[in-house]
Amino acid sequence: MFLQQLLNGLTNGSIYALLAIGVTMIYKTLNMLNFAHGDVIMISAFLSLLMINLGMPIVLAIVFTVIIASGIGVLLERFVYRKLEYSSFVNLLIATVGVSYILKNTSITIWGSHPYSFPDIFDPNPINFNGFLILPQNIGIIVISVILVAILQLFFYKTKYGQQMRAAATDAEGAAMMGIDVNLCRMLTFGISSAFAAVAGILLAPMFFVSVDMGVVVGLKAFTAAVLGGFGNVIGAVLGGLLLGGIEALGATYISTAYKDVISFLVLFVVIYLKPAGLLAKKIEQKL
Repeated sequence: MFLQQLLNGLTNGSIYALLAIGVTMIYKTLNMLNFAHGDVIMISAFLSLLMINLGMPIVLAIVFTVIIASGIGVLLERFVYRKLEYSSFVNLLIATVGVSYILKNTSITIWGSHPYSFPDIFDPNPINFNGFLILPQNIGIIVISVILVAILQLFFYKTKYGQQMRAAATDAEGAAMMGIDVNLCRMLTFGISSAFAAVAGILLAPMFFVSVDMGVVVGLKAFTAAVLGGFGNVIGAVLGGLLLGGIEALGATYISTAYKDVISFLVLFVVIYLKPAGLLAKKIEQKL
């Protein structure tokens, strides 16, 4: 039972990690909290479901959804947040809340407020290893998350644009003086974070119903994971997501499933009170 729940926790934690990466990238690069991040999850799930229902192969639908979600992130940065000139944390916060309401109400207008079922991406039949049941979905989500995190790290450290993004995140003014296009780095930040949110939303959709509220709680848990690992730290966000997923799964098993979400946010309050910089802030020094 312990190993089974631990696997479930790692599965959910992998999704939280993908979302927390986007949250922490935007915070570190732009010094803002993006409360519309959870709505990108919802929009992505609806778009993917729409394409599948129109007859598009599921793999192709996922690829197009990720591209569209990335484009939405770029457009929001270019035509909404950049117009505020990143001058005020409060103004940017209010802007993200406004964008969240727009995305949610637009989705209600198009798809309504009732939930939709999403087709299985992986084989629903469990694999039995000497009594230990493993769902292909669990393995698939964990493997996809690991691959995406590895690709992101290679991008940051082995490519020109990735290194420029790290420089711009550390010191935007200094990066601009060195000839780095800071605006392009900000657009890439939103594009990548939205793409990761799209993947998370698609992986999450078969586990639950697709609805306009599906990104609310998960989005808040992404913030929790980012805080656990230390804001502004990609590896910390990943470990924070995995830790949160594990605590949540074990708490739901040995305490009560009714308190599953309560346990997650209780962990957040304890960490904020005891170590507001994050559990791994002193151990991991990388910026992105």
